[in-house]
Amino acid sequence: MSHQNPEPARTPAPGEPEDERRPTFGDVFGNREAAAFLAAYCLSSAGAMLNRVAVTFLVWSNTGSAALAAASFAISFAPYLGLAQVLGAIVDRYAYRNVMVVCDLLRAGLVALLLIPGMPVPVMMAVVFAVAAVQPAYSAARTATLAQILTGEALSVAIALNLSATGVSQIIGYLAGGLLAAISPYTALAINAALFAVSGLTVFLLVKYRPSVNKREERRHVLVETGEGLKMLRDNRVLRTVSLAIWGLYSLAAVPEGVAVLWAVHLDGGSITQGTIMAVDAAAAIVGLLVFTRFVQPALRDRLIRPLAFAAPVVLATALLDPPLTGVIAIAIGIGLSTAIMAPLNATLAHCIPDGWRGRIVAAANGGLQLSQGLAIAVVGAVAEFGVPLPYVVGAWGVLGLGLMALVTRRWPTAEEIKSAKAAAAPAKA
Repeated sequence: MSHQNPEPARTPAPGEPEDERRPTFGDVFGNREAAAFLAAYCLSSAGAMLNRVAVTFLVWSNTGSAALAAASFAISFAPYLGLAQVLGAIVDRYAYRNVMVVCDLLRAGLVALLLIPGMPVPVMMAVVFAVAAVQPAYSAARTATLAQILTGEALSVAIALNLSATGVSQIIGYLAGGLLAAISPYTALAINAALFAVSGLTVFLLVKYRPSVNKREERRHVLVETGEGLKMLRDNRVLRTVSLAIWGLYSLAAVPEGVAVLWAVHLDGGSITQGTIMAVDAAAAIVGLLVFTRFVQPALRDRLIRPLAFAAPVVLATALLDPPLTGVIAIAIGIGLSTAIMAPLNATLAHCIPDGWRGRIVAAANGGLQLSQGLAIAVVGAVAEFGVPLPYVVGAWGVLGLGLMALVTRRWPTAEEIKSAKAAAAPAKA
Protein backbone atom coordinates (compact mmCIF):
# COMPACT_ATOMS: atom_id res chain seq x y z
CA MET A 1 0.00 0.00 0.00
CA SER A 2 1.34 3.41 -0.89
CA HIS A 3 1.02 6.70 0.94
CA GLN A 4 -1.57 8.34 -1.26
CA ASN A 5 -2.57 11.95 -1.30
CA PRO A 6 -5.69 12.14 -3.48
CA GLU A 7 -5.42 15.92 -3.64
CA PRO A 8 -1.69 16.61 -3.54
CA ALA A 9 -0.21 19.76 -2.12
CA ARG A 10 1.16 22.45 -4.36
CA THR A 11 3.74 21.26 -6.86
CA PRO A 12 7.16 22.89 -6.33
CA ALA A 13 7.98 25.67 -8.72
CA PRO A 14 10.66 24.96 -11.36
CA GLY A 15 14.03 24.89 -9.68
CA GLU A 16 12.50 24.96 -6.18
CA PRO A 17 13.98 22.12 -4.08
CA GLU A 18 11.35 19.83 -2.58
CA ASP A 19 12.86 20.04 0.90
CA GLU A 20 12.76 23.85 0.80
CA ARG A 21 9.14 24.18 -0.23
CA ARG A 22 6.84 25.47 2.47
CA PRO A 23 3.30 24.11 2.09
CA THR A 24 0.60 26.51 3.24
CA PHE A 25 -2.27 25.82 5.60
CA GLY A 26 -4.41 25.97 2.46
CA ASP A 27 -2.54 22.93 1.12
CA VAL A 28 -3.85 20.98 4.11
CA PHE A 29 -7.35 22.44 4.27
CA GLY A 30 -7.63 22.13 0.49
CA ASN A 31 -7.25 18.38 0.82
CA ARG A 32 -10.73 17.03 1.54
CA GLU A 33 -9.45 14.07 3.50
CA ALA A 34 -7.05 16.14 5.58
CA ALA A 35 -9.69 18.80 6.30
CA ALA A 36 -12.24 16.17 7.34
CA PHE A 37 -9.63 14.42 9.44
CA LEU A 38 -8.77 17.65 11.25
CA ALA A 39 -12.44 18.50 11.85
CA ALA A 40 -13.14 15.03 13.22
CA TYR A 41 -10.10 15.19 15.46
CA CYS A 42 -11.18 18.55 16.89
CA LEU A 43 -14.60 17.08 17.74
CA SER A 44 -13.09 13.94 19.26
CA SER A 45 -10.47 15.87 21.23
CA ALA A 46 -13.01 18.35 22.59
CA GLY A 47 -15.19 15.40 23.53
CA ALA A 48 -12.35 13.76 25.45
CA MET A 49 -11.66 16.97 27.42
CA LEU A 50 -15.36 17.55 28.09
CA ASN A 51 -15.63 13.96 29.30
CA ARG A 52 -12.90 14.44 31.89
CA VAL A 53 -14.57 17.51 33.35
CA ALA A 54 -18.10 16.09 33.30
CA VAL A 55 -17.12 12.75 34.82
CA THR A 56 -15.03 14.40 37.54
CA PHE A 57 -17.94 16.69 38.43
CA LEU A 58 -20.43 13.81 38.34
CA VAL A 59 -18.31 11.66 40.67
CA TRP A 60 -17.86 14.60 43.02
CA SER A 61 -21.60 15.35 43.00
CA ASN A 62 -22.50 11.73 43.74
CA THR A 63 -19.87 11.02 46.38
CA GLY A 64 -18.56 14.29 47.79
CA SER A 65 -15.12 12.62 47.72
CA ALA A 66 -12.21 14.70 46.43
CA ALA A 67 -10.07 11.55 46.21
CA LEU A 68 -12.57 9.75 43.96
CA ALA A 69 -13.08 12.85 41.83
CA ALA A 70 -9.31 13.17 41.33
CA ALA A 71 -9.07 9.43 40.63
CA SER A 72 -11.72 9.71 37.92
CA PHE A 73 -9.50 12.28 36.19
CA ALA A 74 -6.18 10.52 36.75
CA ILE A 75 -7.53 7.19 35.51
CA SER A 76 -7.44 8.56 31.95
CA PHE A 77 -3.64 8.20 32.02
CA ALA A 78 -3.61 4.64 33.41
CA PRO A 79 -3.86 2.81 30.04
CA TYR A 80 -0.47 4.21 29.03
CA LEU A 81 1.23 2.03 31.66
CA GLY A 82 1.25 -1.02 29.37
CA LEU A 83 -2.14 -1.49 27.80
CA ALA A 84 -1.41 1.20 25.19
CA GLN A 85 1.51 -0.74 23.74
CA VAL A 86 -0.56 -3.90 23.31
CA LEU A 87 -3.37 -1.91 21.73
CA GLY A 88 -0.84 -0.47 19.28
CA ALA A 89 -0.07 -3.97 18.00
CA ILE A 90 -3.79 -4.65 17.57
CA VAL A 91 -4.25 -1.36 15.71
CA ASP A 92 -1.64 -2.40 13.13
CA ARG A 93 -3.75 -5.42 12.21
CA TYR A 94 -6.61 -3.36 10.82
CA ALA A 95 -7.25 -0.42 8.54
CA TYR A 96 -6.24 2.63 10.57
CA ARG A 97 -9.26 4.64 9.43
CA ASN A 98 -11.61 1.91 10.58
CA VAL A 99 -9.91 1.80 13.97
CA MET A 100 -10.55 5.53 14.38
CA VAL A 101 -14.22 5.07 13.53
CA VAL A 102 -14.66 2.10 15.89
CA CYS A 103 -12.88 3.94 18.71
CA ASP A 104 -15.09 7.01 18.37
CA LEU A 105 -18.32 4.98 18.18
CA LEU A 106 -17.21 2.77 21.06
CA ARG A 107 -16.50 5.80 23.22
CA ALA A 108 -19.85 7.31 22.26
CA GLY A 109 -21.59 4.14 23.42
CA LEU A 110 -19.60 3.93 26.66
CA VAL A 111 -20.23 7.57 27.52
CA ALA A 112 -23.93 7.00 26.83
CA LEU A 113 -23.89 4.35 29.59
CA LEU A 114 -22.89 7.07 32.05
CA LEU A 115 -26.25 8.73 31.37
CA ILE A 116 -27.97 5.96 33.34
CA PRO A 117 -29.18 7.61 36.57
CA GLY A 118 -28.03 6.13 39.85
CA MET A 119 -25.12 4.16 38.42
CA PRO A 120 -22.94 2.87 41.30
CA VAL A 121 -19.61 4.67 41.53
CA PRO A 122 -17.49 1.47 41.08
CA VAL A 123 -19.37 0.73 37.84
CA MET A 124 -19.00 4.35 36.77
CA MET A 125 -15.25 4.19 37.34
CA ALA A 126 -15.05 0.99 35.32
CA VAL A 127 -16.83 2.70 32.41
CA VAL A 128 -14.53 5.73 32.74
CA PHE A 129 -11.50 3.44 32.55
CA ALA A 130 -12.95 1.71 29.48
CA VAL A 131 -13.38 5.10 27.77
CA ALA A 132 -9.81 6.01 28.67
CA ALA A 133 -8.53 2.64 27.45
CA VAL A 134 -9.80 3.37 23.95
CA GLN A 135 -7.79 6.61 23.71
CA PRO A 136 -4.34 5.05 23.07
CA ALA A 137 -5.71 3.00 20.19
CA TYR A 138 -7.42 6.06 18.74
CA SER A 139 -4.25 8.16 19.06
CA ALA A 140 -2.10 5.53 17.36
CA ALA A 141 -4.60 5.08 14.51
CA ARG A 142 -5.00 8.86 14.15
CA THR A 143 -1.27 9.47 13.70
CA ALA A 144 -0.99 6.54 11.29
CA THR A 145 -3.97 7.74 9.24
CA LEU A 146 -2.59 11.26 8.88
CA ALA A 147 0.71 9.85 7.58
CA GLN A 148 -1.27 7.99 4.91
CA ILE A 149 -3.23 11.07 3.85
CA LEU A 150 -0.29 13.49 3.58
CA THR A 151 3.42 13.11 2.99
CA GLY A 152 6.50 15.33 2.92
CA GLU A 153 6.37 18.83 4.36
CA ALA A 154 2.59 18.91 4.03
CA LEU A 155 2.58 16.31 6.82
CA SER A 156 4.66 18.65 9.02
CA VAL A 157 2.13 21.44 8.50
CA ALA A 158 -0.76 19.06 9.22
CA ILE A 159 0.91 17.86 12.42
CA ALA A 160 1.37 21.47 13.55
CA LEU A 161 -2.31 22.10 12.86
CA ASN A 162 -3.26 18.97 14.78
CA LEU A 163 -1.10 19.88 17.76
CA SER A 164 -2.57 23.38 17.73
CA ALA A 165 -6.07 21.96 17.43
CA THR A 166 -5.32 19.83 20.48
CA GLY A 167 -4.57 22.96 22.50
CA VAL A 168 -7.64 24.82 21.27
CA SER A 169 -9.89 21.79 21.75
CA GLN A 170 -8.50 21.28 25.24
CA ILE A 171 -9.30 24.86 26.23
CA ILE A 172 -12.78 24.75 24.67
CA GLY A 173 -13.50 21.29 26.03
CA TYR A 174 -12.46 22.20 29.57
CA LEU A 175 -14.35 25.50 29.55
CA ALA A 176 -17.50 24.02 28.00
CA GLY A 177 -17.27 21.03 30.29
CA GLY A 178 -17.07 23.24 33.34
CA LEU A 179 -20.06 25.34 32.28
CA LEU A 180 -22.20 22.41 31.18
CA ALA A 181 -21.31 20.25 34.16
CA ALA A 182 -22.35 23.07 36.49
CA ILE A 183 -25.75 23.11 34.76
CA SER A 184 -26.10 19.35 34.37
CA PRO A 185 -23.29 16.79 34.08
CA TYR A 186 -25.68 14.51 32.20
CA THR A 187 -26.19 17.19 29.55
CA ALA A 188 -22.42 17.50 29.22
CA LEU A 189 -22.08 13.73 28.84
CA ALA A 190 -24.84 13.60 26.22
CA ILE A 191 -23.04 16.25 24.17
CA ASN A 192 -19.79 14.35 24.74
CA ALA A 193 -21.31 11.15 23.29
CA ALA A 194 -22.68 13.08 20.33
CA LEU A 195 -19.26 14.63 19.58
CA PHE A 196 -17.64 11.19 19.48
CA ALA A 197 -20.39 9.85 17.22
CA VAL A 198 -20.16 12.78 14.77
CA SER A 199 -16.38 12.49 14.72
CA GLY A 200 -16.55 8.79 13.83
CA LEU A 201 -19.16 9.42 11.15
CA THR A 202 -17.06 12.20 9.61
CA VAL A 203 -14.02 9.94 9.34
CA PHE A 204 -16.09 7.09 7.92
CA LEU A 205 -17.66 9.23 5.22
CA LEU A 206 -14.78 11.49 4.21
CA VAL A 207 -11.52 9.63 4.89
CA LYS A 208 -10.49 7.01 2.35
CA TYR A 209 -10.34 3.35 3.34
CA ARG A 210 -6.84 1.88 3.12
CA PRO A 211 -6.43 -1.77 4.15
CA SER A 212 -3.70 -2.84 6.54
CA VAL A 213 -0.50 -4.04 4.89
CA ASN A 214 -0.15 -6.70 7.61
CA LYS A 215 -1.60 -9.93 6.25
CA ARG A 216 -3.74 -12.08 8.51
CA GLU A 217 -1.72 -15.23 7.81
CA GLU A 218 1.49 -13.49 8.91
CA ARG A 219 0.18 -12.47 12.33
CA ARG A 220 1.77 -13.74 15.51
CA HIS A 221 0.73 -13.47 19.12
CA VAL A 222 -0.18 -9.88 19.94
CA LEU A 223 2.40 -9.75 22.76
CA VAL A 224 5.11 -10.87 20.33
CA GLU A 225 4.15 -8.11 17.92
CA THR A 226 4.07 -5.62 20.82
CA GLY A 227 7.61 -6.62 21.74
CA GLU A 228 8.73 -6.24 18.14
CA GLY A 229 7.40 -2.68 18.10
CA LEU A 230 9.24 -1.81 21.31
CA LYS A 231 12.40 -3.41 19.92
CA MET A 232 12.20 -1.33 16.73
CA LEU A 233 11.78 1.85 18.76
CA ARG A 234 14.80 0.88 20.84
CA ASP A 235 17.08 -0.26 18.02
CA ASN A 236 16.32 2.33 15.33
CA ARG A 237 18.61 5.25 16.24
CA VAL A 238 16.47 7.91 14.54
CA LEU A 239 13.23 6.71 16.12
CA ARG A 240 14.87 6.29 19.52
CA THR A 241 16.62 9.66 19.54
CA VAL A 242 13.64 11.63 18.27
CA SER A 243 11.32 9.91 20.78
CA LEU A 244 13.70 10.69 23.64
CA ALA A 245 13.81 14.33 22.52
CA ILE A 246 9.99 14.50 22.52
CA TRP A 247 9.77 12.89 25.96
CA GLY A 248 12.46 15.15 27.36
CA LEU A 249 10.88 18.29 25.94
CA TYR A 250 7.45 17.46 27.34
CA SER A 251 8.85 16.49 30.73
CA LEU A 252 10.00 20.11 30.89
CA ALA A 253 7.17 21.87 29.05
CA ALA A 254 4.45 20.23 31.15
CA VAL A 255 5.73 21.70 34.41
CA PRO A 256 4.34 25.29 34.39
CA GLU A 257 0.85 24.07 33.48
CA GLY A 258 1.03 21.05 35.78
CA VAL A 259 2.03 23.07 38.86
CA ALA A 260 0.11 26.24 38.00
CA VAL A 261 -2.10 25.85 41.06
CA LEU A 262 0.98 25.65 43.32
CA TRP A 263 2.57 28.64 41.63
CA ALA A 264 -0.64 30.63 42.13
CA VAL A 265 -0.56 29.81 45.86
CA HIS A 266 3.11 30.84 46.04
CA LEU A 267 2.19 34.20 44.48
CA ASP A 268 -0.76 34.61 46.88
CA GLY A 269 -3.08 34.39 43.90
CA GLY A 270 -6.21 32.36 43.26
CA SER A 271 -7.89 30.47 40.47
CA ILE A 272 -7.58 33.44 38.10
CA THR A 273 -3.80 33.41 38.52
CA GLN A 274 -3.74 29.66 37.95
CA GLY A 275 -5.93 29.94 34.87
CA THR A 276 -3.82 32.76 33.46
CA ILE A 277 -0.62 30.74 33.74
CA MET A 278 -2.23 27.73 32.05
CA ALA A 279 -3.94 29.78 29.34
CA VAL A 280 -0.89 31.78 28.22
CA ASP A 281 1.16 28.58 28.12
CA ALA A 282 -1.38 26.91 25.81
CA ALA A 283 -1.83 30.01 23.65
CA ALA A 284 1.92 30.51 23.19
CA ALA A 285 2.31 26.85 22.20
CA ILE A 286 -0.34 27.23 19.49
CA VAL A 287 1.25 30.41 18.10
CA GLY A 288 4.75 28.95 18.20
CA LEU A 289 3.77 25.77 16.40
CA LEU A 290 1.93 27.52 13.60
CA VAL A 291 4.49 30.26 13.00
CA PHE A 292 7.52 27.97 13.19
CA THR A 293 6.02 25.40 10.84
CA ARG A 294 4.52 27.81 8.34
CA PHE A 295 7.18 30.52 8.03
CA VAL A 296 10.51 28.80 8.68
CA GLN A 297 12.14 26.93 5.81
CA PRO A 298 11.97 23.11 6.29
CA ALA A 299 15.74 22.65 6.11
CA LEU A 300 16.29 25.47 8.63
CA ARG A 301 13.69 23.96 10.97
CA ASP A 302 15.62 20.71 11.01
CA ARG A 303 18.87 22.52 11.80
CA LEU A 304 17.22 24.48 14.61
CA ILE A 305 15.89 21.43 16.45
CA ARG A 306 19.09 20.77 18.39
CA PRO A 307 19.74 24.33 19.63
CA LEU A 308 16.06 24.99 20.32
CA ALA A 309 15.86 21.81 22.39
CA PHE A 310 17.65 23.80 25.11
CA ALA A 311 15.11 26.64 25.10
CA ALA A 312 12.69 24.94 27.52
CA PRO A 313 15.25 24.11 30.23
CA VAL A 314 16.82 27.58 29.97
CA VAL A 315 13.40 29.20 30.40
CA LEU A 316 12.58 26.99 33.40
CA ALA A 317 15.95 27.71 34.99
CA THR A 318 15.04 31.41 35.25
CA ALA A 319 12.47 30.42 37.89
CA LEU A 320 15.42 30.31 40.32
CA LEU A 321 15.11 34.11 40.40
CA ASP A 322 11.67 33.70 42.06
CA PRO A 323 9.96 36.10 39.64
CA PRO A 324 6.69 37.95 40.29
CA LEU A 325 3.52 37.10 38.38
CA THR A 326 4.67 38.92 35.25
CA GLY A 327 7.85 36.86 35.27
CA VAL A 328 5.95 33.62 35.76
CA ILE A 329 3.70 34.52 32.84
CA ALA A 330 6.82 35.22 30.76
CA ILE A 331 8.13 31.77 31.71
CA ALA A 332 4.82 30.18 30.71
CA ILE A 333 4.92 31.99 27.37
CA GLY A 334 8.54 30.97 26.80
CA ILE A 335 7.76 27.34 27.58
CA GLY A 336 4.81 27.39 25.21
CA LEU A 337 6.93 28.83 22.40
CA SER A 338 9.68 26.28 23.07
CA THR A 339 7.36 23.46 22.01
CA ALA A 340 7.36 24.79 18.42
CA ILE A 341 9.89 22.09 17.51
CA MET A 342 7.32 19.41 18.32
CA ALA A 343 5.87 19.59 14.80
CA PRO A 344 9.12 18.74 12.95
CA LEU A 345 10.01 16.17 15.61
CA ASN A 346 6.67 14.40 15.23
CA ALA A 347 6.86 14.67 11.45
CA THR A 348 10.31 13.05 11.45
CA LEU A 349 8.99 10.28 13.67
CA ALA A 350 5.99 9.71 11.39
CA HIS A 351 8.14 9.66 8.24
CA CYS A 352 10.57 7.11 9.69
CA ILE A 353 8.03 4.50 10.81
CA PRO A 354 7.26 1.84 8.18
CA ASP A 355 3.61 1.34 7.28
CA GLY A 356 2.21 -1.56 9.25
CA TRP A 357 4.28 -0.61 12.30
CA ARG A 358 2.80 2.79 13.07
CA GLY A 359 0.27 1.60 15.62
CA ARG A 360 2.92 -0.09 17.75
CA ILE A 361 5.57 2.60 17.49
CA VAL A 362 3.18 5.51 18.03
CA ALA A 363 1.53 3.78 21.00
CA ALA A 364 4.93 3.16 22.57
CA ALA A 365 6.06 6.72 21.92
CA ASN A 366 2.79 8.13 23.30
CA GLY A 367 3.15 5.96 26.38
CA GLY A 368 6.60 7.38 27.06
CA LEU A 369 5.27 10.88 26.45
CA GLN A 370 2.41 10.54 28.93
CA LEU A 371 4.59 8.93 31.58
CA SER A 372 7.36 11.53 31.23
CA GLN A 373 4.88 14.36 31.73
CA GLY A 374 3.21 12.72 34.69
CA LEU A 375 6.54 11.83 36.31
CA ALA A 376 7.89 15.37 35.89
CA ILE A 377 4.84 16.99 37.46
CA ALA A 378 4.74 14.40 40.25
CA VAL A 379 8.43 14.88 41.11
CA VAL A 380 8.25 18.68 41.12
CA GLY A 381 5.09 18.57 43.23
CA ALA A 382 6.55 16.04 45.66
CA VAL A 383 9.72 18.08 46.23
CA ALA A 384 7.64 21.23 46.76
CA GLU A 385 5.56 19.28 49.29
CA PHE A 386 8.68 18.99 51.46
CA GLY A 387 8.73 22.75 51.85
CA VAL A 388 11.14 23.75 49.10
CA PRO A 389 9.82 26.97 47.48
CA LEU A 390 8.25 26.09 44.14
CA PRO A 391 10.34 28.52 42.02
CA TYR A 392 13.53 26.84 43.21
CA VAL A 393 12.12 23.40 42.44
CA VAL A 394 11.06 24.46 38.94
CA GLY A 395 14.37 26.23 38.34
CA ALA A 396 16.36 23.20 39.48
CA TRP A 397 14.26 21.03 37.16
CA GLY A 398 15.28 23.34 34.34
CA VAL A 399 18.97 23.01 35.23
CA LEU A 400 18.61 19.23 35.23
CA GLY A 401 16.82 19.55 31.92
CA LEU A 402 19.87 21.18 30.38
CA GLY A 403 21.84 18.05 31.15
CA LEU A 404 19.03 15.83 29.90
CA MET A 405 18.75 17.61 26.56
CA ALA A 406 22.54 17.62 26.21
CA LEU A 407 22.52 13.83 26.52
CA VAL A 408 19.63 13.44 24.09
CA THR A 409 21.08 15.72 21.40
CA ARG A 410 24.74 14.73 21.85
CA ARG A 411 24.55 12.15 19.08
CA TRP A 412 21.71 13.58 17.06
CA PRO A 413 21.17 11.75 13.75
CA THR A 414 22.71 13.46 10.75
CA ALA A 415 20.58 14.70 7.86
CA GLU A 416 21.77 11.71 5.84
CA GLU A 417 20.80 9.26 8.57
CA ILE A 418 17.32 10.76 8.80
CA LYS A 419 17.01 10.71 5.02
CA SER A 420 18.02 7.04 4.96
CA ALA A 421 15.54 6.20 7.72
CA LYS A 422 12.76 7.91 5.79
CA ALA A 423 13.71 6.04 2.61
CA ALA A 424 13.74 2.72 4.46
CA ALA A 425 10.27 3.40 5.89
CA ALA A 426 8.77 4.53 2.57
CA PRO A 427 6.44 2.01 0.90
CA ALA A 428 7.80 0.13 -2.09
CA LYS A 429 6.75 1.65 -5.39
CA ALA A 430 4.48 -0.49 -7.52
